[in-house]
Amino acid sequence: MGHIAIERPSLRLWLSKMIDMHEQLQSADDQEHADKVKQLIEKAASGELVVAFCGHFSAGKSSLINALLGEPLLPSSPIPTSANLVKVKAGPDYVRVFFHHDEPVEYEPPYDPDLIRAQCRDGETIEWIEISRTTDAIPPGVAILDTPGIDSTDDAHRLATESALHLADVVFYVMDYNHVQAELNFQFTKQLTDEGKTVYLIINQIDKHRDDELPFAEFRTSAAEAFRRWGVEAARLFFLSLKDPSHPHNEWHELVACLRRLFADKEEWLVRGAESALKRIADGHLEHLRARHEPLEQKIEARLEALGGADDEAAAIAELDRLEAELADWQTAPSRAEEAFRSELERVLQNAYVMPFETRERAEAYLQAMQPNFKVGLLFAKTKTEQERKRRLEAFYESVKAQAAAQIEWHVRQLLVQFGKEWHADDAWLSECQQWTAEWDETMLAGLVKQGAESSGAALLNYTDEVAAALKKCYRDSALALFAELKEQIAKRAAAQTETLNGQLSAAREKVELAARLARLRAERDERRRAFEQLIAAPCESASLDENRLAALTAPPVFRKARHAEAAKPQAASKPAETSRLSVKEQALGQEAAGLGVSERADEARALSSGGKQRSEEAAERLEAAAAWLERSEMLGRFAGPLRDKARRLRERSFTVALFGAFSAGKSSLANALLGAPLLPSSPNPTTAAISKIAPPDHKHPHGTAVVKVKSEPQIWADVQSSLRQCGHEANTWDEALRLCARLAESGAEHPAQKPHVAFLAAAAAGYERMNDRFGAVVSIGWEELETYVADEAVSCFLDEVVLYADCPLTRQGVTLVDTPGVDSLNARHTGVAFHYMKHADALLFVTYYNHAFSKADREFLLQLGRVKDTFALDKMFFVINAADLAQSKEELEAVISYMNGELGRFGIRFPRLYALSSRLALAEKTGAEPGPRGVLADSGLSAFETDFFRFLTEELAEVAVESAYAELERARRTAEEFARAAGQSETEKAEKRQALEAVKTKMHAVLAGIDDAYGRQALRQEVDELLYYVKQRVFFRLNDVFKEAFNPAVLRDDQGPARRALERCLDELLASVGFDLAQELRATSLRVESFLHKQLAEQFSRLFHELRRFDDALALTPPEPFAFSAPEFANALGDVDRVRFTKALSLYKNAKSFFERDEKRRMKEEIEAALVEPIDAYLAEQKERLVATYAEQYKAAVAALSAALAEQVDSYMEGLLAVLSATADHEALARIEAALRGLLSGRGGEAR
Repeated sequence: MGHIAIERPSLRLWLSKMIDMHEQLQSADDQEHADKVKQLIEKAASGELVVAFCGHFSAGKSSLINALLGEPLLPSSPIPTSANLVKVKAGPDYVRVFFHHDEPVEYEPPYDPDLIRAQCRDGETIEWIEISRTTDAIPPGVAILDTPGIDSTDDAHRLATESALHLADVVFYVMDYNHVQAELNFQFTKQLTDEGKTVYLIINQIDKHRDDELPFAEFRTSAAEAFRRWGVEAARLFFLSLKDPSHPHNEWHELVACLRRLFADKEEWLVRGAESALKRIADGHLEHLRARHEPLEQKIEARLEALGGADDEAAAIAELDRLEAELADWQTAPSRAEEAFRSELERVLQNAYVMPFETRERAEAYLQAMQPNFKVGLLFAKTKTEQERKRRLEAFYESVKAQAAAQIEWHVRQLLVQFGKEWHADDAWLSECQQWTAEWDETMLAGLVKQGAESSGAALLNYTDEVAAALKKCYRDSALALFAELKEQIAKRAAAQTETLNGQLSAAREKVELAARLARLRAERDERRRAFEQLIAAPCESASLDENRLAALTAPPVFRKARHAEAAKPQAASKPAETSRLSVKEQALGQEAAGLGVSERADEARALSSGGKQRSEEAAERLEAAAAWLERSEMLGRFAGPLRDKARRLRERSFTVALFGAFSAGKSSLANALLGAPLLPSSPNPTTAAISKIAPPDHKHPHGTAVVKVKSEPQIWADVQSSLRQCGHEANTWDEALRLCARLAESGAEHPAQKPHVAFLAAAAAGYERMNDRFGAVVSIGWEELETYVADEAVSCFLDEVVLYADCPLTRQGVTLVDTPGVDSLNARHTGVAFHYMKHADALLFVTYYNHAFSKADREFLLQLGRVKDTFALDKMFFVINAADLAQSKEELEAVISYMNGELGRFGIRFPRLYALSSRLALAEKTGAEPGPRGVLADSGLSAFETDFFRFLTEELAEVAVESAYAELERARRTAEEFARAAGQSETEKAEKRQALEAVKTKMHAVLAGIDDAYGRQALRQEVDELLYYVKQRVFFRLNDVFKEAFNPAVLRDDQGPARRALERCLDELLASVGFDLAQELRATSLRVESFLHKQLAEQFSRLFHELRRFDDALALTPPEPFAFSAPEFANALGDVDRVRFTKALSLYKNAKSFFERDEKRRMKEEIEAALVEPIDAYLAEQKERLVATYAEQYKAAVAALSAALAEQVDSYMEGLLAVLSATADHEALARIEAALRGLLSGRGGEAR
């Protein structure tokens, strides 16, 4: 490909830019994006316009391309067909296959169309396929690109699509009619348009539309509006039906005309596509560079975080400078302190005036007395003279001393204290400062008198100067001596600080280096971004095309020539892709392929159940054996009771399995299949359904009996009132209510959401006379009588609960099966019941129906399940697609399974335990009845489910109880070990230990008594605050969907008279849905709060355990049973909200056409949303206080219970240990007990005697 197929200058100049970018990407070692640019160069050089078709799998992309080509070239079916990229173009006939790891192959005609289709499905080994056909359907120089479904569960499929879109000049996005509102549609097309791609939207399969449900014009408008709301600026929206070409709204011819215009303007689209693709690749390269840098950046950031520093280089340098300055300060601190002190000391001494006039007079008197000729008196003159000299010296001394105290001592003392505080001297040194004085006396004054000195003025001046100097020296030396001690303290502190700072400096230097490296990495990306922006934005006139470089980049690949007779290799290579979901096929289509028939799988399920029971029985036996050993010792006997209790619970284990699903999903049918008999009746109406249970028989309720509980009068009255309100009516008496019920039964529902309520009210009216004297009754009956209660809807609507007692393989495992009210029940009490079982059941079994997998009600339930699933200790969820025998083909069945998988993933349920089966066939298999048509199933599929289900019940669930039991046994063993060790001590050691025990026990009880729940209560309030903040966000986020469901075209129609009543009904439905959503959110919040508090209690236990073990490291404690928190009840919100606040919003409605086709719907939704803020805030504020008050009180009780339980264990341990130390305990007997317990724990000591 050495020539340019298009001579348009602007395209040639874009080619030059591509070549420059390719060079830059290669120099940056980004081969992935360099290869993409190379593909763009080849495409532009050949002048090939690429039109890509992408969208959901099974949306009809391949069928649409086949229709455009006029032949079934590409595979098409309800499952994902194109597993790799397929390019179709006009030209000489060939098929080129590009493999991920092998050289490309070119197949020459003739070739097998079936093999082409098989290769299109092989995404494992084949990267993409190019098919060239001699055709007039598309002109030369145009290629059609078929891509894998973007919603495929296989990540490789999505990546293949996204990685090829840089080649597309124009994108046609294809959607299935039923999935137009899928969020992925909006996200993907928004991304494309944001990247500058021209996008055409196609809604396929419009033959599924029913005008009686929604006028097509309104569907067209709503679809376009949905994309506009997301900011998707599509070039056009087409509506197609390939199945029914004559469909009145089919726009096939318009689509073909659009494509022809695109083909005619090929060169213009090539230039647009080049610019868009280069921008996309530039962004991709920057992301690649970021991803390449990310591990190093994360490592640097983690190290910086560990070092306690930010990633800002300037801040790191500033920190280093500060530390270096601080280190320098500390290194010179002792000398600086001394220098500063000396300076201040000299200032004090210099300013000290110790020889005022009075003192000089005394000095002069003393000097005169020291003259040789000085004499006092005649008699005893010598003695008197000495006495006078002494008196004058003392007078002079006292005067100097007073001056020294005032002028020197007080100031120096203050100076010492000042420096001591400044340098953080210890208290002893500061105390010494307060007492400090210099030591000197009269001898210093006398010693400074020179022999023969006169008492003249000059002599006096010299003498007082010398005294002052000597005095100051004395104080100086004394102060410096005391300061030397402070200097030593400073030196020690400086040494410690220097050591610390050296460590900090090492870290700071590392921070600077790391921050600099981080800055360089970011600067590299910024520089690359600017370079690409300049390259793409550069005027086309400034570029020139390098023909040699272009020729090198567009050299065609070398193909291995082959004919389809030789095509075994790629065909064989496709096998892994076809069998990669073997487990799904086995499970969905029967297990015979795996070598297991129905009976063998049933045997395996029973064996699993039996094996789990054996493990529990073995654990129980070991616990009882341990209890027998412990009872031999008076000191250890107290452990026997709890172990026997746990053994009893292991033997009498029971499980509650809750069935969930819509009323038409076949829950009861599945329950009957699991039970092996048609025991449960089907409920005729969502609002009439009772809770049905299948329970193991007991001495009061033998096999074949049932207990029927009739609703109390307040219960049935509340149900009737609730349904009347849903139909826009109120009643104060039964007579009034029954008249309204009869009227509604005759007139029917005005709104689709009212239909189940009207059906319930009609049944209640029909059965009231028969049932009004039996409200609240509990009746024990035989199964044969059950029909009279459940078959007649006029009776069954009054039932609260039906419990059947049956002896069957399932109940023999201790399983109680609960068939809950349907997830589509709008009865608030049903919702509370469902949540109770969601929270407390050991296993949840969610059932959906094959023909309408994932109804709206299913989504509501899974939304709630998604809210709370993270609070489950185990993954206890099982999902069943029932009635899988309705599948028309194996491929269709797999498509439904894949769809269900994807929908579950949307709610955060990853890797679900998902089973497709037929409960009808399963019941026939178990009862030996004629199964009837099987469809594509080899068997019912129930055995595969039962195998996994029983494994969960008997292994995963039972293992939790078994491990808890063994933990209790280990505690007993550790205590026995400690008692045996204590018993083996000498009497002296025992006496010392006894003496210490009481003190230890007191300290332990002090720790337990000191538990403070204040932090937990504060943390609880913060947790509730945060949880409810997100509740509000989620409720308002979902309001848009709720609004669309309530205010829909089926209800708001111009041909149904005044709109006011219809609008009020729509508002009522919206408020009911939002109120229901809020209550559901609060129920989920209560579960999250309980999970949070359990974690708090676990942390409390852990902290207390480690705290108590400080006093005795042999102490073994077992966590008490989890505290059973009780959640508050939550009524649906907004039931009493004043409708007046929505008057303005409803007044925006003029007529159906303007509401749905213009902006009225959005404005009304926004007004309603604004009006809802205040009542929702008020509701959440009220519920917050309820939650905090309810759980704070319970948390306080839980903490107290934890403290009491641990105190009991501490007392038990201490009393036993004290008994061992106080009595002549048999060391060998205790050692034998410990050895026996160890053997029971390890599985080797069951036979010990």
